[in-house]
Amino acid sequence: MNMLAMSRLDNYVARNVVMATLVVVVVIVGLDAIFTLVDELDQLKNGYQFLDALQFMALRLPRRIYEYMPMACLIGCLAGLGGMAASSELTVMRAAGISVGRIAVAVIKPMMLLMVVNMAIAEFAVPTLERVAQSQKAVAQGKGDLLSNKGKGFWHREGDTFMRFTAIEPNGVLHGITLFRFDDNANLTSIRSAEQAIYDNGDWQMQSVIDMEISDQKTSQQAIASMPWDTELTPQSLSVVMIEPRDMSISNLYGYTQYLEKQGLNADNYLLSFWRKVTQPLGTLALVVLGISFIFGPLRSVTPGYRIFSGILVGLIYKYAEDLLAPASIVFGFEPVWASVIPIGGCMLVGLLLLRKAG
Repeated sequence: MNMLAMSRLDNYVARNVVMATLVVVVVIVGLDAIFTLVDELDQLKNGYQFLDALQFMALRLPRRIYEYMPMACLIGCLAGLGGMAASSELTVMRAAGISVGRIAVAVIKPMMLLMVVNMAIAEFAVPTLERVAQSQKAVAQGKGDLLSNKGKGFWHREGDTFMRFTAIEPNGVLHGITLFRFDDNANLTSIRSAEQAIYDNGDWQMQSVIDMEISDQKTSQQAIASMPWDTELTPQSLSVVMIEPRDMSISNLYGYTQYLEKQGLNADNYLLSFWRKVTQPLGTLALVVLGISFIFGPLRSVTPGYRIFSGILVGLIYKYAEDLLAPASIVFGFEPVWASVIPIGGCMLVGLLLLRKAG
């Protein structure tokens, strides 16, 4: 078969698989968006109303696309190739002398493009949109009680000071700040709270401050309208504080992990998220190889519905394996990277063995 014919064949296979994958992404993310919106409706309060919940759901769609892409690639591979198998197209290709490996390459090439796009979404879109979503929600929900302890807030440690923020705006405005300072013996020495803090020209200015000094003899308190705040925090560094490790970019995860280790703090959660993001393309590739091997092996002659069910089942097993190994790495003390490498290696090994048997 000449190069032109092979190129057309590759494009045909790629089109089938990519279209099936995109349909799966739309269906899965669409269902998840509906469930997210329903969940947000239970949290409506103060200034956080239906349109805000709708916007919050929309801002988090890229995150959901990133999270579901590996499973979508697996199911899309099973659906796309499965449809070709049902119409005997794969049989004709094999009869024409095209090897299983050549067909696998035709599937993997477009999937690699989807992996690159997905990594770009995770690195650039998700962290920014997640910060905006969480900030707008926290500010809207907190109207009227930004100084209260309701809600989870955001925590950060700098030296001997533990900081809590009720809401963080990306433009350099903090709401509901509380600073707890401890001495070398872990005794609480002061509590400083402020209604808000504004970042301007490299300096923070606290507004409506209540400063409480604590000692064995007495406790004193004073109210201050405005005062400077000496801290190494910047709006850029606060972007790390306000989102979960899984929503951070790879570069920020690496940098914050280094910061935590210098501070003598536990960085395991951030290391786990770092390695998950770094190895996600390999995990997607392993699932795709496994899906291809299923089409030429165990799922060669089953119904389309059974293939979809099998893809969902395998994808869930892979995800649960990652979720179980993540805390196991902390409990048993092995390197967090193995929590990602082990399920990837298992999928890839099974897939390659089945492909070899089919070829």
